[in-house]
Amino acid sequence: MTRRTGPIRGACLATALLLPASPLEAGDGLSPSSAPAAATRSGGSFVETFGSLGEHRWYVSDGWANGAHQKCTWSRQRVQIAAPGELTLTLSDIAYKDRAFSCAEIQTKERYGYGTYEVRMRAGAASGLVSAFFTYNGPEDGDRRTNDEIDFEFLGKDTRGVQLNYFTSGTGQHESFESLGFDASTTMADYALEWLPDRIRWSVNGRLLREVRAAPDRPIPSHPSKIILSIWSGQGQDFESWLGPANYPGRPITAAFERVAFTKLGDPCGFKGSIACR
Repeated sequence: MTRRTGPIRGACLATALLLPASPLEAGDGLSPSSAPAAATRSGGSFVETFGSLGEHRWYVSDGWANGAHQKCTWSRQRVQIAAPGELTLTLSDIAYKDRAFSCAEIQTKERYGYGTYEVRMRAGAASGLVSAFFTYNGPEDGDRRTNDEIDFEFLGKDTRGVQLNYFTSGTGQHESFESLGFDASTTMADYALEWLPDRIRWSVNGRLLREVRAAPDRPIPSHPSKIILSIWSGQGQDFESWLGPANYPGRPITAAFERVAFTKLGDPCGFKGSIACR
């Protein structure tokens, strides 16, 4: 399986997949000697509430797909500020390019390192699709050691739970499926990812879902990464075994986002109720 021909991307998969180096990012990688401490370098703290979709912060994916496993083409037409304070990403049966469906993804232009990542969102629901909030850095100049990712993945076939995963140097298979206690497709909820030098913590509405501690035989991501929001559908046997068979309900499927925030390690929290305020 392969991923991506566009500017940067991890499709947040249950198996490690490597991406080619991106022309958009040529020359911006870290040297191998700097890799272990790379995530101490970071973009600054921010709080995004989607009054508009500022081009200074966000890149909107358009006109390409991550690979043959993706049933839809990224389209900027599926990215909207439906009302001030709410971003919507939509999967639609409107064909685009060579795919019968179109879907949506945005990603930060800057990379961020250790700190707290937060999103307030509502996922889409339908077998065969994923709504995602995650950090991702692909292989830089072909160097697999920079291929890191940390995920919240909402599988549309069962939105009463969330899949949590991470990849270090392109190696994954760390996924777990955690019960939320509510339906993520009908509830706007707060999700937080704390990425620290020695551990990763995933939380929902302030409740810890999972914690992973680094160990000599179990390293965790260490490279600054982009923040990505997406909704997409998969195809093919491997993806159907993970996501379930694609089952488009005859109407567009939407994931909604009210806030995305990053608090750099050591900085004060950026908004009331942030898990970084503890």
